[in-house]
Amino acid sequence: MSEMAVALERAVAVLRGMAYEHRLHILVLLQAGESTPAVLAEAMRTDVTGVAHHLRFLRDARLVRRERRGRHVYYSLSGDPTKRLVQEVLHYAERLA
Repeated sequence: MSEMAVALERAVAVLRGMAYEHRLHILVLLQAGESTPAVLAEAMRTDVTGVAHHLRFLRDARLVRRERRGRHVYYSLSGDPTKRLVQEVLHYAERLA
């Protein structure tokens, strides 16, 4: 597989990860710092099970990472490039209006 094909495959995975309102909302919330699924669910006014499903998808797309501390699992953006990507997507969307 060529380098371009690999890059395109990764880009599609990232865009799919962001292409759902709840997932993008989670990414926006995580810009403020790490959080647990319960806190994210409360902020989004939805159930923890649904948030956990979306977090799993975002993790598979390498947009978020998780860290277990005792009984709790904390999620955060995978790094500054992810934070900038989320900001750029929102900025782009605002300019479309």
